[in-house]
Amino acid sequence: MVSRWLVSGTLGAVAALVVVAPAQAATLQYWWFDAQSNQLIFTTDGSVQPTAQMLANPTRVVVDLPNTQLGGSTRRQSVGGNVREVRAGQFDAQTTRLVIEFAPGYSLDPQAVRVQGVRPNQWVVQLPGSTTNAPGNAAPPTGEATPATITPSGNQVQGNTGTGAAATLNRVTTTGDGFLLHMSGTAPRPTIRFSGNGPDDQVAVLDLPNTAVATTLRPSDLPNFRYSIRTWEVVQQETNPPSTRITLRLAPGSPQWRALSNSSGVVLLPPSGVPISSVPDEPPPPTPVPPVSEVRPTVPVLPPGRPATPPIRPTTPPSQVTVPPTQPTAPPAMPSIPSQRVVVVIDPGHGGRDPGAVGIGGLQEKQVIFPISLRVAELLEQQGVVVVMTRREDITLDLQSRVDIANRARGNIFVSIHANAISMSRPDVNGVETYFASESGRRLAAAIQSNMLAATGMRDRGVKQARFFVIRHTNMPAALVEVGFVTGAQDAPRLADPAWRETAAQAIARGILQYIQQGL
Repeated sequence: MVSRWLVSGTLGAVAALVVVAPAQAATLQYWWFDAQSNQLIFTTDGSVQPTAQMLANPTRVVVDLPNTQLGGSTRRQSVGGNVREVRAGQFDAQTTRLVIEFAPGYSLDPQAVRVQGVRPNQWVVQLPGSTTNAPGNAAPPTGEATPATITPSGNQVQGNTGTGAAATLNRVTTTGDGFLLHMSGTAPRPTIRFSGNGPDDQVAVLDLPNTAVATTLRPSDLPNFRYSIRTWEVVQQETNPPSTRITLRLAPGSPQWRALSNSSGVVLLPPSGVPISSVPDEPPPPTPVPPVSEVRPTVPVLPPGRPATPPIRPTTPPSQVTVPPTQPTAPPAMPSIPSQRVVVVIDPGHGGRDPGAVGIGGLQEKQVIFPISLRVAELLEQQGVVVVMTRREDITLDLQSRVDIANRARGNIFVSIHANAISMSRPDVNGVETYFASESGRRLAAAIQSNMLAATGMRDRGVKQARFFVIRHTNMPAALVEVGFVTGAQDAPRLADPAWRETAAQAIARGILQYIQQGL
């Protein structure tokens, strides 16, 4: 489908902006007003085309997100100075509304306000000048350093030459357990420290010795607004050899991140025992948006990467935007595969109302295998494999639906990922085992099992034949791996550890790639 962005009418226009909402409702995932850069930043989980307008009594900028749900409790952020507060709420059943309300007596030229698209699901409302001082009470400059470049995402990348070091930071992605800093070369030994002056002013400083930053890394590529990280500042320092410092501005509720090296680069993980699901994507909550009906001049809404242009009238409705993926950097430890189209179906077991097995300390099977499955998919995609997942969310899915998804996708391989369990009175039972149903899946199961054993050192419970529904009814070589026992005294702490899950994901992906490499 050909996709287009619309530029809205000018500020002087009174008519409402004409937009066509996406067919599937989006959810507002995160918003935050950054007083330092005078920006309201927000992200959704799908493409949106916001509309914006200026309203009076009190003076405020209203941004409506059509066909979008709030995604949680309503909330308010007090700012101070010329901006009294920013709030979000569900304006009606189809519209989420963001409101920037100004202090009494403050006047604003609507034409100086810009709503800029960074990505189809990431937007910035840029206010003019300084809004941090109340009217008539201008304060002298504080002397604080101003960032060299302010981007719509709030992120910064500086000094990136991409050369002269043992490792190069190529990109950063969000995983099911935290963040992965993809690197080529020899990954460094990272160090991380924390500082701040209160819950709303916390930073984490990550130092990467002997590491350069790729020239292709852009501020908009950095995944802020996830897992309580507001912004990323990546600076290649003028040391010999080059080193890289990453400063993360943290929202309240952010954990004390750990930084570990692996074969793909450096991973950022929450503390051991802290599930990533407990790390919020957004700042603390508060109250609803009051209804607003008075219409005033509209505010220009600009698409990503485009300057302001004269208003245009669409001849056809805008369609949903598709952003092409960035070129991934292949992890060095993964086997290469033939240059042919290969479709792998990854099936994270259980989900939604079905937690699967529940083990020591209440550890749920679905909490273990879902991040592993997402990471396996990412690793395979980095190698050029087409990945179809039976679910990418914590939803309930019956066995027949999983089989139908795989067969409709005409996958070359099907891998279902699970965790094992036995009676809580048998913590001595531990280990990994992999199943196949027909002979076509035996070699695939063996490749996954051998790589899991090599990577984790777990007890070998063998490669076994079984008549599990999902591997018996899929029309392709299929395997089901049980990555360990949630009831096992040895296995349960491993399964709860994000660093171990990263190791397991790499092992499963490596086994799949070896199977492909040896011939489907």
